[in-house]
Amino acid sequence: MSRRFIVATVVVVFLAAVLMTESRWEGDVTESAAAPLAEKAGVQESHVLPWKIDGDLLLFFFLSGGAGAGFVAGYHWRTLFPGENK
Repeated sequence: MSRRFIVATVVVVFLAAVLMTESRWEGDVTESAAAPLAEKAGVQESHVLPWKIDGDLLLFFFLSGGAGAGFVAGYHWRTLFPGENK
């Protein structure tokens, strides 16, 4: 068998398994995972920003900042980490 056929078969089986499973999560990760742990510990929710951001907008801001920082670091890679010139 060719290597491409094996890789394609593994990818199809993996995607089918993921798509056929039933989701047990309601809401986002904060509501499903962090909120019960915080309640158990008796910790109140703290607001980092002075205004409330609903949904995944804050996650998008962090993702955009990380992508921008990664682009800048990649662009200046040789300046940041000088090495041997070949």
